This record gives sequence, structure tokens and C-alpha cells, in this order.
Amino acid sequence: MPQDSLFCSTYDYEHYLDRYEWEGEGLPRLTEEEFCALQEEQMDLEADQAAGGKLAPAKRKRLRELRKLLLADVEL
Repeated sequence: MPQDSLFCSTYDYEHYLDRYEWEGEGLPRLTEEEFCALQEEQMDLEADQAAGGKLAPAKRKRLRELRKLLLADVEL
């Protein structure tokens, strides 16, 4: 397992796996390394959005894709 980073911890990944078990049908199951890389990309885009207020259409699309892959909107 990778070492915890600013944007990703073992707890985050375990929480993702719980969400995946409930709502992940049809989505790829990410490895911890993939999850952390995508979560960091998501955080970068969200920081850009917060700083500038509006993302370009391609970045907005990518952010939606990341939220779906990471099951970011799923609450248990």
C-alpha cells in the first residue's frame, strides 16, 4: 500500500471500497494507487474551480468523470 499523502490515505481508500461494494456496479474497481492518483487529480480541479470560479468545459467533464469513478457522491 502506498504511504498516506495529503490528498489520499488508507482510510480514504477503504471508504471508497465500501462505497464500491454498494454502488460500484459497472465501474472499474480502482487499485489504491489508481484511486490516489485520480483523487489528487480531482482535488487539483476542484482547487482550480475554487480559485477561478469556472472551469473550461473539458475540465468540467473530467471532474464529472472523476467524481463518478471515485464514487464521490455516494453516501453510506
